[in-house]
Amino acid sequence: MLDERTAHIVSAVVSFPVISIVEVAVLSAVENLPYSLILVFFALHVVAPFAPPLIYSKVLKKGDIFVSRREDRIPLFIPGLLAYLAAAVFFKWKGYMVVAGLELVSFVSTFILFIVSFKWKISIHMTSLTLPISYFTLVGYPQALIFSLLVPLLGWARVKVKAHTPLQVLAGSIVGILASLTIFVT
Repeated sequence: MLDERTAHIVSAVVSFPVISIVEVAVLSAVENLPYSLILVFFALHVVAPFAPPLIYSKVLKKGDIFVSRREDRIPLFIPGLLAYLAAAVFFKWKGYMVVAGLELVSFVSTFILFIVSFKWKISIHMTSLTLPISYFTLVGYPQALIFSLLVPLLGWARVKVKAHTPLQVLAGSIVGILASLTIFVT
């Protein structure tokens, strides 16, 4: 039987920083990015969005790394929003459209999460997982669908550790999928 300890492990492994590192590694290889642009991609896609929760939890010691208190999440979204927007513009200018697209859909999903967080707690974990599955599938990499197997497992884990309700998990999943559809707007 899956227990709470397993749920915590799943939540840690299938989390934003891990998923975003995988996104950078995969797209750097697919797009054949030069090393200097891999560093820019990593800084804007991983470090800038994850630094605020890391500082919040480890330096300021105001809460856990997942920023469980909804009201504490709101200002922590801003560096990520700015980084995703800057990265979308930069990589579009450099001609790396798949990377630029990922940054655009990451901006859209983060903006939605930011707005929703003023009134309600939503699962960032689920958005972080469903967004790349949807995005990569939509831009021609259907192999990403194999990671859909993680969606129910992560949803279970987030409910099991009492981080979210089933509705918050479902809403986070929907945000990731819908934000990916913005790639067709560009």
